[in-house]
Parts: sequence; C-alpha cells; structure tokens
Amino acid sequence: MNDNVEEMSGLYPMRVVARLTGLTADTIRVWERRYGAVDPDRTEGNKRRYTGAQVRRLVLLRRATELGHSIGQVARLRDDELRRLIGETGPDIGSKVSLYAAIVEDYMHAIFDYDVQRAESILTRTAAILPPMTLTLEVIVPLLRRIGESWSSNELRISHEHIISGQLRSLLGALLRHTDPVAGAPRVIVATPSNHLHEFGAIIGAFMAASRGFEPIYLGTHMPFDDIAEAADQSGAVLILLSIARDCEPGEREALIAGIERLAHKHEVWLGLPEGHELSDRPLSARIMHRYEDLDAALMRRPVESAQRLG
Repeated sequence: MNDNVEEMSGLYPMRVVARLTGLTADTIRVWERRYGAVDPDRTEGNKRRYTGAQVRRLVLLRRATELGHSIGQVARLRDDELRRLIGETGPDIGSKVSLYAAIVEDYMHAIFDYDVQRAESILTRTAAILPPMTLTLEVIVPLLRRIGESWSSNELRISHEHIISGQLRSLLGALLRHTDPVAGAPRVIVATPSNHLHEFGAIIGAFMAASRGFEPIYLGTHMPFDDIAEAADQSGAVLILLSIARDCEPGEREALIAGIERLAHKHEVWLGLPEGHELSDRPLSARIMHRYEDLDAALMRRPVESAQRLG
C-alpha cells in the first residue's frame, strides 16, 4: 500500500509529490520550469526530489489557482503572501510537520466547501503513500485536533462531522483490508458506550491498534456494555478499548462506572478520556489514557508486558 517515501532524508520523489498535492507531474514540471514555482533537489541520476516545504508551497499554489489566480501571477509570491491570498490561517509553514499540516488544511478546506470527493481523494492518496503509523500520528491525529478547534470556533457543523466520520471509517476499512494481520494477531474490541456518539477517538484507537500489529474489531458508537462483552467473549479479544469524548450527563456517571467495572471483571479495558474528564479521578479498574501518544506507547509495550506476566 505504501510507496517508497524517502522520509528519513525529508525528500519526496515526483510520484509522491503528485499524489500529495493533487497536481499532475506534468503540471509540477511546467510550474517549476516556466514559472520558477519551486526549485527541487536532484539525485545523481537527475531525478527531482522535493522537500516538505516545497510540497507545501505547491499545495498553496494549487489552491490559489483554484480561486482563479493564474500561476504566472502567484508563482513568485512568498508562502506567507500565498497564505493570505487564499485565506489560510494554519500552522507555521516553517515547521518540520509542514507537509502533513498541508494535508490536514487541504482536507479541512474541502470539508468546509462540502467538496466530498476531493476530501476523500486527499485521504486516500495520502494513505496510499504513508506508512500506517505515520498516517495515524502525523495526519489523522492532527486532523482530529484541528476538528476540535473548529468545533470550539463554531466553524464545524454536524453535517461536516458526519462527512468526516464516514470518510474516516472508510479509510479505516481500507487500511484493514490492506494490512493483513499475522496469524494469531491479538484482537482488540473498539467502541464507545451507549449514548456516546462521537467516534473520532475510537476510530483513531482502531487505526493505532492496526498499525501496531493488532486486529481491531471496530463496533462503532452507542454500544451497550453487554454487547461489548459478548463481542469480546466470542472473538477472543485480548483487550477492550473504549472512547468517551464528552462529559457525563446527569445521572450517567454511575451507570458508566458500573458498566466499565463489569467489563474489567473479565477483560482488560483501556479507557480514552479527555483531560479533566470527571471519570479520570475515579478508582476504575480500567487503564485511563488522555493522549494518543500514551495509547501508542501502551500498544507497543503490551506484548512485552503480557510475556512478563506469563513468565
């Protein structure tokens, strides 16, 4: 599923750049040769290699031309001028993650424009060239944080969220279809409890589990605890990963605690919560995590910890 992206050197070949930017290789060459839009490095065999900043610039130029500006008018503009021209207020383009930030911002622009096909194309072409864990930590996780910021600023609507959820589910399915778990790979149940409908955290958990060699069984949102337990029993799952994104409603907290404890009586349960959530300070039998980086570290350690327990 992945092309040979030269991430260690920070340089990207033409076929990768074309996919990331949504431009054809011919267009990129013309913009470079005729307008001096970018000046890529060259290998000893005279093949072009582009930095992340250059890929980011090509994305900015593409957006500017989509707004009706000719490439001749914008090719000589600085990146900050291009950003002002297209109305972008994303992260610092000089950072080491500028390439991935470009993907996230490009995707969000497509979502805000209800350009569903373009948004899906951005995700699928990115997934085609990035390793699964790079895709998860450098694109999907920052995308979720960007979504959270958009919720806070009232930019994002429920209709946007539904589009994003559907596309991320589809991407997860494609990832799992192209990532054949080794025989006997440990299974992980991933879900949200009843009346919890925000699934982004659960989807990310499933992505990360798949990327670390587990076989996630994604049940989705609004799952009763009894059904989660039955799925874990029938599948032989070694772990239940629950995501809770919102605060508890009145009278809900004790029911959640009881359900989590029932699961934890028989299964290992990991619980993803926002920082400061009211369940964080309760003495639960589940392992509580607030950051995706903590989940990733725990997934990597778990086979070692299991072997130590068996020993």
